This record gives sequence, C-alpha cells and structure tokens, in this order.
Amino acid sequence: MNLPTIYQASGALPQVFPESASSYRYSEDQITVRTLFAMLRRRREAFFLTLAISVLVALLWTTALPRTYSSAADVVMITAPKQVLPHDPEESGVPPLVRSEDVETQIQLITSRQMAAQVLEATGLLRDRDFAEDVAAPRSALDNLLASMGFGRSTRLPVLSSAVLREESITYLLKHLNVARIGDSFNLRISFTDSDAARTASVANAFAKLYTTDDARELARNNATAAQVLKSRVDELRRVANDAFAAVQSYRVRNGLLSSAATSLTEQEISTYNQQIAQARAEAARDTAALSSARRQLHSGGANDVGQGVNSSVVTSLRSERAQLVIRERDLSQRYFDSNPDLVTVRQQVADIDRQIAAEVSRSIRALESTADTSAQRLSSLLASRSGTRSQLSADNSALVSLADLEKRAEATQALYQSYLQRYNAVVAGTGSEQPTARLVSSANVPLLPISPSLPMNLALGLVLGVLAGAMLAVLSELSYRGFTTLDDVENRLGVRALGFIPAHRSVEPHGGTPLDTVREHANGAFSESLRNVIVSVRQTATRSGKVIAITSALPGEGKSTIASCLARSLAMANERVVVVDCDVIRAQLSKQFGLNQGEPGLYEALHSESRDIAHYPDPESPLRIIPITRAFPKGERLTEQGRLHRVVARLREEFDVIVLDCPPILPIAESREIVSRTDSVVLVVHWRKTMDRVVKAAVRQLPARAIKGLGIVLNKVDMKKQARFGGSDISSFYKDYRGYYS
Repeated sequence: MNLPTIYQASGALPQVFPESASSYRYSEDQITVRTLFAMLRRRREAFFLTLAISVLVALLWTTALPRTYSSAADVVMITAPKQVLPHDPEESGVPPLVRSEDVETQIQLITSRQMAAQVLEATGLLRDRDFAEDVAAPRSALDNLLASMGFGRSTRLPVLSSAVLREESITYLLKHLNVARIGDSFNLRISFTDSDAARTASVANAFAKLYTTDDARELARNNATAAQVLKSRVDELRRVANDAFAAVQSYRVRNGLLSSAATSLTEQEISTYNQQIAQARAEAARDTAALSSARRQLHSGGANDVGQGVNSSVVTSLRSERAQLVIRERDLSQRYFDSNPDLVTVRQQVADIDRQIAAEVSRSIRALESTADTSAQRLSSLLASRSGTRSQLSADNSALVSLADLEKRAEATQALYQSYLQRYNAVVAGTGSEQPTARLVSSANVPLLPISPSLPMNLALGLVLGVLAGAMLAVLSELSYRGFTTLDDVENRLGVRALGFIPAHRSVEPHGGTPLDTVREHANGAFSESLRNVIVSVRQTATRSGKVIAITSALPGEGKSTIASCLARSLAMANERVVVVDCDVIRAQLSKQFGLNQGEPGLYEALHSESRDIAHYPDPESPLRIIPITRAFPKGERLTEQGRLHRVVARLREEFDVIVLDCPPILPIAESREIVSRTDSVVLVVHWRKTMDRVVKAAVRQLPARAIKGLGIVLNKVDMKKQARFGGSDISSFYKDYRGYYS
C-alpha cells in the first residue's frame, strides 16, 4: 500500500508540528462551495441563533419606529376648458396649461406657504393637540415603544407661541407634502404622510379642494378687475374712432371724393376716350387716304381712272353702260365709216356718259373731302376731352393719397376699438361662469395600513442580514474551530496519520444497547466494520510486529476504554488470540465494563508474581481474554516500576496474537508515556468535534520519539448522521451512500 511520506519509516523523527503555524488555516483549494456549506451545517446552531436574533431585532425595531401613513388625492389639470359661452371662431386664444412649464408652475403653487396656511386654517389643525405635539416634538423610537405599552411621552413638550406654532405647522405640512406629476399626463397626485391616518386624508383633500376652488375664485376676481379696466379703455377708443371717421368724411366732401371709386370711374372714362380716339384717328386716316387717292387718279388719268378711291353706284352703272357702248362702237367702226349715223350716235352717247361720270366723280371727291374734315374735327374733340379728364384724374389722385392716410388711421383706430370691445364683451359675458383649470379626480381615503415601517420588508431585511451574519459567524467560528471533524483535519493539523473513526454506536444501523453489545450482536454491521478498519490501518502502518497495541487518549472521557474493549472483542471474534489489559490504575473503566473489578486476582497480582502464568479471565460473549484491575494499587505505586509491566507484556507476547493495553490518559498521567513507549503501535483516541487540537498537540508532544513512529489517531464517537452532512473526503462522509449495505 502506498502511504504518504509521513507514514514511511525513517531514521529521523517525523515533523509533527510546524513551528511557524500558530493556528490552523484552510488552504486555498479547500475553500469551495461544498466546504462553505459544510461549515454552515456544522455551525447550524450558531447560524439559526443569529438568524433568530436578527429577526427579533427587526421585529423590535419595527415596533419602535413611528407609524407613518400616507394618503393621496388626484387632480387633473384641464387643458381644454368646456365652452360655456359662444365661442368666437376668429378669436385665437391659446388654451391654458398645455406645457410642461405650466405643470411645474402649478406644483410650485400647491407647495407654497400661502396654500399651506390656507389648508391649516381650513382643517383647524392648530386646535388639534396631537398635531401641535407632533409639530413641537416629533415622536422618538422610545416614545413609540412607550406608546405600544400604554405609556406617554418620555420627554416634556416645549411651549411655543401661537405665531411660532403657526409657522412651524406650515413648515411641518410642507415637509410631509408631496406633489408629483403622474407620467407625462396632466394629472397631479397630492400626497401627505403623517403619523395620524385620518390626518393624512384630511390634509391631502384640503390641498386638493383649495387648489381646485381657489383657482375659480381667483379667475372671478381677475374678470371683475379686467371688466373695469376694459370699460374705460373701450369708451376712450370709441371717441377716438368716431373722430377719425368724421375726419375721413369731411375730407371726402371737401375734395369731392364722394365715392371711393371716383378715380376708378375717371380711369375708365380715359380708357374709353383712348379707344374712341384710336378709332377716330383710324377713320380720319382712312378718309384722308381715300381723298388723296381719288385726287391722284383724277389728275393722272381723268375721271375714268378714278375707281378705287370713289365708291359710287351711279359711277359704276355709267361705266357699265359706257363699256357696252364702247363695244358697240368698236363693232360699228369695223363695219362702217366714221360718218355712219349709228357710229356717230354711239360716239355721242359715249361722250355724254364720260361727262356724266366726270360730274359724278367730282361730286364724290367733294363728299370725301367733307368726310375727311369731319373725321379730323371729331379726333380733335376727343383729344381735347381726354386731356381734361387726365387733369381731373391727377387732382383726384393727389386727394386720394391724403384720404388713404386718413382712412388707415380710422381703420386702425376702429380695429383697436373692436378688439377691446370684443374682449370687454367676452369678460362681461364670462363673469359668473368661471371654470377652474383643475378638477378633483379622486379624493384621499383614510389609509388602513402604514407605509412605514413595513413589517414584511423589515422582517425580510432582518432575515437577509441574519442569514449573512449567521453565515459569517458560522464560517468564522468554523475557521477558528480547533476541534477535529474529519480525518483530513487530523492529518492536516497534526501531521500524524489518521487510522480511522469509530462511530457513536447509536448513530449507525443496526446497533445494540451498548458498543460491546453492538460488536457481539452485529458483527457485520457498520460499527464492527469501523473497528476492523482501524485494525487494518494499525497493522498496515505498524513499524514492528504489531502485536502490542496501546490505546490511550489525551484527556479522560474520550472513550479509550470502550474502544479498547470493542477492538479486542472484534479481534477475538475473528478467531485471534487476544488479551486486553486494563492499565488505567485510577479509573479501571475497562474492568468495570466486564464486571471484573472485585475479588479475583488481576493485574496487580500479575505484576508482583514471579510465575510465568498470568491470571486472565474470559469474555462471556467472545473468546477474548481480560486482565482486569481487581484491587486498588497502593498510593504512589505505578505499573512500570522495576520493569514489571514490560515483563508481563513479554510473557503475554508468547501466549497471544494481539495484546491490547488500555492505557491511562497521557496529559494527566505521566506513566502513560513510558507504557506506550514499549508497544508496537499507539492508538490515540480523540473525541469527535470535542477535543481541541491544542490538547492533542500537547499530548503528542509528551510522547517519546519511538512511540510517535507507531502513533495513529482514531476519531471516536462520530455521529454518522451529522458527519454525512459535514462533507470531507474520508469514508465517514459517505455513510448515507452505503449505510443500506449492512441491512
């Protein structure tokens, strides 16, 4: 079997105690979650006690704290007031309270000292004695404790004057008042906190009602003042507007501007003249052109060439008749001589027609001359008329400039008068129908439960703090704990090999009435198996033959005698020749266990006898042999005097396979060191979670070097049910996993 270095035999002494380490500390790799939980399980009494104290303190603190109640009233700010009066569509009034700045302004109004003073008067709190006491001297934690027990205040109240009390009361109200906007809405929540539940509701409702009603009254006062101011201003503006209108009319009469469209008519007349002049000029030009053309044709070719300039049906008819006569003349001239009467007649007719045409052309030219003169005269007349109209238009325009200025002044005065008149009418019409800019949505109710202190919250806080404090206390106490819980503790703290553990017999199943009975009745049980485990460990680590095993402890009461008897019985039941020797002269506990402490020869006789036969007695329940102490030793006499005990052990070596020595405790009995120095193995029994490591260190330090080589430690009275919860790496920590194996 591969063993740690400290278990290997060597010439030098093992290093048992590190001199530099004044106390044990867990190594870094040991601080794990499992280790922490194991610590809490080990120190669960301290943990739960600390938790209970923390919860109790939280309960007492909650009782001592003043009861604080809170009640709230909700008001909504009216952003678009209902139209009670007819609304003027041309009036561009901005609805009130539509901006966040307006909401903040209203909050400042509610939290003003003036509003608080009005609430103080409305609620009559100055006449409330309890309120005056709370204002003068707020309750302390002691006062609340006394009040819960039915006593009065612990201190006398100061005497305040009425003026000082009033100011302090206003400050008290504002200190406990809170006005908050609900989200981004126009709802305001007015809340008040106080030690009196009924007072919180009355004060919150008073603030809400005063805020909603005072606003309407303030509007009525403002409307009355505005009506008076507007009336005088409207009268003055009416007079100024009338004077301006009269000035405009007088100017119109003086300048003949009876109509505002006078210039427009003149301009229309000039436009008509322009059209007529253009037409007359065109007609005159046409008539002059026709006359000139007719004259040119007459001078150049005679009357027969005048055709385009003269339009006469007579000339046209004569020319048509002449053309027929010319055709006939040509026909006759071709057939006859010039003297032919028909030819002469035709020629005379042509000449007559030419004279008639010339006369008619001359008459037409004179008509053209007359028409041209008439057109020229008409054009001249139109030009003269247009010139006069233009002069009148220039004069009217000059007058209209001044008239326009007067009209603008009159219009501005009239507009100002109309605006003031409309505002005055609106104020007069609205008087008596003022609406508040806020209304009460929900009133404050008397609270049933206080908001502070919160018993569930404080108990939860106490529970959390208790858990933390208990865990910290458990961890610190465990880190500073000097007892032994696991075999790892033994080896880490002492540097001595751990042989195993012996459970408390009632903590394992199955078990008997006593440890010895458990070994006899349940030889294959967990208790017996733990004894065999110790035996195997002793034999595997023994540096000598392993026949003589000394069982000892640092202090009395650690169960060494029980371990010695049980270990010996277990070996005897395994068909080994075993003898157990009671070496504890003072207590003789092993002899008492077997009922052999009176009458028969025992260890004393064996020590003083020269015979090689040593008296030993059988165990009624097993092949075990026992050498008890049946009589008291003389005062001052010890076992190892003159090598007596060593000679007895030497004789027993020849007869038995295993010799178990139940030795006295090491610290109180010095002889124990000499007894164990002559044995093959030394088993130091340590009480589980009771014996401190400094005690065991002191005991080991007393042992001689040759005893330390065969030294091993056994943890006794291990509660297996608890050990399974504590964790660790030795087999006892896994008992719950294999306990059913022994059934």
